[in-house]
Amino acid sequence: MGELDRLLKLAKKPFPPLPALVKETLETFLLKEEREFLNFLDERQELKRFIIETTNLPQFRKDNPPVSDLRKAILILGEDLVKLLVLSFLSQKLKKNTFNEFSFDLFWARAIANLGLSNLLTSHIENYPTHLHVASFLMDYGVLVLYQVYPEGYLQVLKLKKLGKTTLDAEREVFGVDHATIGAEYFENYNFPRRFVLDLYHHHRITGLPEEIPQDVLYDIKILNLIDSGIGAYFSTKKEHKYQRFQEVCQEVLNLSQTEATVLLDSLPGFINQFYEILGYETYKLIPYTEWIKKKEKKIKEQLQKIEEQEKEEKKLLEIYKQELARVLREKELLLKQLEKTEEALKKQTFFDPLTGLYNEEYFLLRLKEEFLRAKRYRRIFSVLFFEIEKGEEIAETQSLKEEEKFIKLVAENLASRLRRVDVIAKLKNPYRFGVILPETPLSGAMVVARKLLQTLENLSYKAFNLKKSAFIVAITYDPKQINPKTDPNVELILRALEKGLEILKEKQQRRILSMVIDKEIETA
Repeated sequence: MGELDRLLKLAKKPFPPLPALVKETLETFLLKEEREFLNFLDERQELKRFIIETTNLPQFRKDNPPVSDLRKAILILGEDLVKLLVLSFLSQKLKKNTFNEFSFDLFWARAIANLGLSNLLTSHIENYPTHLHVASFLMDYGVLVLYQVYPEGYLQVLKLKKLGKTTLDAEREVFGVDHATIGAEYFENYNFPRRFVLDLYHHHRITGLPEEIPQDVLYDIKILNLIDSGIGAYFSTKKEHKYQRFQEVCQEVLNLSQTEATVLLDSLPGFINQFYEILGYETYKLIPYTEWIKKKEKKIKEQLQKIEEQEKEEKKLLEIYKQELARVLREKELLLKQLEKTEEALKKQTFFDPLTGLYNEEYFLLRLKEEFLRAKRYRRIFSVLFFEIEKGEEIAETQSLKEEEKFIKLVAENLASRLRRVDVIAKLKNPYRFGVILPETPLSGAMVVARKLLQTLENLSYKAFNLKKSAFIVAITYDPKQINPKTDPNVELILRALEKGLEILKEKQQRRILSMVIDKEIETA
């Protein structure tokens, strides 16, 4: 059992046949006399129409009147060019649209480039084997067969190639066989010439070839390897390596110097780009290899120059930053001392925080005690929130005092605007902590408020400092119906519970909000 049969059985798929026009065209090229080619074209209306339409393109017709006769079209284009066009046209019958990393267009653009380089070699090789045009065009067809039999497997091959594996090694790892073997077995099913099949089977096997291989096949393999290396200089991710290999094989097989090999390879785009325009492969138009090298070197030079300029600019900015940072730190130290004196004076006169305009901690504690007494007397539930801005120390270290205060004031304004008039919000002594008293609010209501405030803080933190996390919030609900009426509320216990809740949230880093209800257990805790 051949490798292709094995894969078809594993995938439970039938043999993927060639379209009738493709099969008949290849049979004409590989099995029939050259004189039968014209009759074949005349009998196939689709190919006949394609050749005539191509002849009538401006680059071929020039200023002459339109052509409608096939024989006249062949005289204008030349029989050799017509054969290449017919082979290239087959790609339109064999390609499919895909919506993944595998591109039929890229495959056939490269195959047409193989065909073009094969044609350019005819002027350097006496008695060039005509079947090599077909072999160069189809030498990687096994790739398409593997993809059609097992698409997911070939996508895995592409991933392995990105990791640095060669195409053949990646294919053997996934399928246990490479595309050269599969392509050869595929066309062997059509009883194509043995020499053609052996060319496909061995086109990647430069060394380790069996001794019984005929000399003419060995020569074909060298030519195909030459073509593969040359086209690799345009399509491979290792262009320079392929180009070097192309020069070596040109010297070995054609006795061409490095300069002559470069001229040969540079002539390919001018010849093959017209095929791409005719067949809709403009995306893959080639530029001469030497021009690509010049552009690459220019780009590298520009990048290096840009890096040098950036380094110089960064050094200047760093020095300016150090000087500015020292000045700001001195300014911040003076302002903090001044602020400390101002706050101390204001504490004696008001219950408001001088920075945010919110109530301060003294007033918050006073109202909290009053709220406990009111709850006990009138049996009314209420809730308390403690929330602390996360990354507060990081903000203080990376931002100026002005920016830090601006952010705190912005937080205060936004939080206050989202509370009821009866709610009490205070700025506590901890520079990044706030407290909220929610009269007549059960735990469910307190959680709604907490989530709303958390969302507000997240938006503000992200806009101001690009911080994705924002705050930790602890919610405690005091339900007098759950407490012994003879027990006086323990404010200190509640404050410790709020503090402990914040510590837990910051330590665990798993939740943003922690909720508790004061009952008999916490009362005696």
